[in-house]
Amino acid sequence: MTDASVAFPLNPDDMTTSQLERRKALTDTVIEMLADMSPDKVQMREVSERSGVALGTVYRYFPAKQQLLAASIVAWNDILADRLAREQASGRARYGGHDSVLDRVLDLYRRQMKAFHRRPHFARLEVDMQTSDDPYVRDTMDERAAANRSVIFGLMDGVPAELARLASLSIGSVMLNSLILWTTGRIGYPEALRNVEEICRLVLRDYS
Repeated sequence: MTDASVAFPLNPDDMTTSQLERRKALTDTVIEMLADMSPDKVQMREVSERSGVALGTVYRYFPAKQQLLAASIVAWNDILADRLAREQASGRARYGGHDSVLDRVLDLYRRQMKAFHRRPHFARLEVDMQTSDDPYVRDTMDERAAANRSVIFGLMDGVPAELARLASLSIGSVMLNSLILWTTGRIGYPEALRNVEEICRLVLRDYS
């Protein structure tokens, strides 16, 4: 299938308030469903029934299930990011009195990994979305990655730009590989978390 033959979802920037509310109802519903079922079990008809959004509207907003899943994992990521931002604004106590670059980055990635541990179907979905060949999914995940990098670079205040870029790339690669190994049963969650912590310590050892 060529990129030109793929139908793209409606652009949120072009939606009315009521359309945005229906779109949010769809992604909220998928987030709820993924608490109990794997991504491959999510069906558009059930999303329609649970959300109260007509099935035709579901397909008008998201012509393919993968596109709805991509929008949903971004919405879930936004919830986690908002929670982290509120906690960061409340002070630095969570670092145990320390506030080094390494402390901040470790805290962020531990939170992300623990969120996947609490909601393992999202870990499977993360892997699926990162390897999707759907153009919309690729674009959506790239946009989310850019937003996440902005947050990470903010935590690496004082780190040279090129080192921060390489550190972010290295940690992200190890995290994705660890999620793949964990979700396919080749390692346990403790090892997956340890892999991420160790790469953080390795690439940011001079900023502890």
